[in-house]
Amino acid sequence: MDNAAIRESFASSIYEAGVNFARESVLKSIPSKLAQMHISGDIHIHDMESFDRVYNCCTPDLYQYLSTQEYMGISETGIIFQIFERIKLLITNLANCQAGGIGFGNFDDDIGRIFASLSIKESKDNIVTLREAIRFFLYWVNHSYTRFCRETYYITLNIGLSRHFWGRQVSLILIDEFMEAPKSFTKPNIVFKVSSEINSNPESVNYDLYIKSLSCTAKRMIPTYLLMDSPVNNHCEKTNLNIMGCRTRIYDNVNGNPGTVGRGNIAYVSINLPRIALRSNGKGDFYEKLLETMNYCVDILRIRQEKLKKTSGSYLKYILEQHIWDHVSSVQDMILSGSYSIGFIGLSEAVEVLTGAKFYIENNSYETAKDIVAFMNEFVMSLRNREKMNYSLLATPGEMLSGRFSKLDKDRYPHFIQEKGFYTNSFHVEVDSKISIFKKIELEGYFHLLCNGGAITYIEFPSAILQNVEALSDAIKFAEKSGISYLGFNFPLDICNQCGQDGTFDTCPVCGSDNILRVRRVSGYLENVEYFTEGKKAEVKKRKANT
Repeated sequence: MDNAAIRESFASSIYEAGVNFARESVLKSIPSKLAQMHISGDIHIHDMESFDRVYNCCTPDLYQYLSTQEYMGISETGIIFQIFERIKLLITNLANCQAGGIGFGNFDDDIGRIFASLSIKESKDNIVTLREAIRFFLYWVNHSYTRFCRETYYITLNIGLSRHFWGRQVSLILIDEFMEAPKSFTKPNIVFKVSSEINSNPESVNYDLYIKSLSCTAKRMIPTYLLMDSPVNNHCEKTNLNIMGCRTRIYDNVNGNPGTVGRGNIAYVSINLPRIALRSNGKGDFYEKLLETMNYCVDILRIRQEKLKKTSGSYLKYILEQHIWDHVSSVQDMILSGSYSIGFIGLSEAVEVLTGAKFYIENNSYETAKDIVAFMNEFVMSLRNREKMNYSLLATPGEMLSGRFSKLDKDRYPHFIQEKGFYTNSFHVEVDSKISIFKKIELEGYFHLLCNGGAITYIEFPSAILQNVEALSDAIKFAEKSGISYLGFNFPLDICNQCGQDGTFDTCPVCGSDNILRVRRVSGYLENVEYFTEGKKAEVKKRKANT
């Protein structure tokens, strides 16, 4: 996984050697023009080691998986623990069969429905057991560095819409346990699905869950928020639209039923927008070069489709046998069901090269930014309609890539200042803009509608918001009206490894130690800054709060 924060070990070193060999083999197997574009940094082929073997990420049908398991002869306490053991087994097995993250679309409701189907009594003892099972699950998620022998599992849990007793209990306990867990716990990514009908209205049945979720975010930056009432999402069936990983969004389907559950992203390729701007002689030339680059990206995605067809299901046997993807019985079915994304990095820098101004300052520059993303969206949707494949436009989660592109361009274009060491993530306003919360939301909202493969907007606070949940709720309501699909809140979280004090500080204000764990989010997942790439570390240093 390109964006992973890895821990070194003997096993991981052997894995890394294999990854490097696989990537070199892929570059040798594709047309030299495409390989050179990746090597030089015009584009980036993500998860290249999986190019001719497996897909990127998916949202398995958890209810279907759990309902096919055997629970006879086990006590209710045993069943509750067994369900979470089987979820862990699914995560472990699935992570070895794909390149990217795992999303659970309706984590609360799926478990609640299983409990109901097994007639688990709504008793205090069973609630205590469920709490213990979730607590152990969170511990496992944050301490199992077994993914590819070096990483914790990249898991996203979508919650907030279940109206039934056990589904609500899962959400309540999950939020409670994460809020009170050690501050070093950074996973899973929990996504709260906001709906005025179900939870964000004071009169709605899950309003208590919404308030509890905001309280947890104010303290821990998790959950993030999928805005179901946004113009981007309000046509979607609520239980069947979910987030995978950092921001991946799948819903529309030209080859079957719409929805996220039981589907996934096959592959994505990202474009270095500043590079195209630097190579261009004016806007007209920029669009010609952008069109040419997007066509090359499509060539790569087509090649990957053909490569996957030739696997004969050997690497995907577990996925097919366990029916992880709904209504998919062959690799060909998977290729038709999955999505293929063209992503981009550095819209802000590209616009500044073309217009001489930052798009969050000058209206003309902002119009140029909108035109560029609209141009890309029009290309992708035309391709989708013409070829009847699920192509989409992705606001790429930058992490490693924004630093890689910037580093490659630094020597090639010395007249373009690259001192900051990274390009701005996707279409985001630059991290040191210091513009207001509502202005940032307003500017970025337009792009969410166009980036149908996934996008996120972040709001930066100078420190934990703690009890000020009203500020978060106000931002969510304004974001809904502004067209934001997916929203997150960031602030620096520092934890003293010596005494456990947390807050925002350089040295511990209690014991004076400088042995500090620094937790930050540059993309969808929280991470220890120690494991960030150089580009991610550079971005963290440049960040300023939105006022």
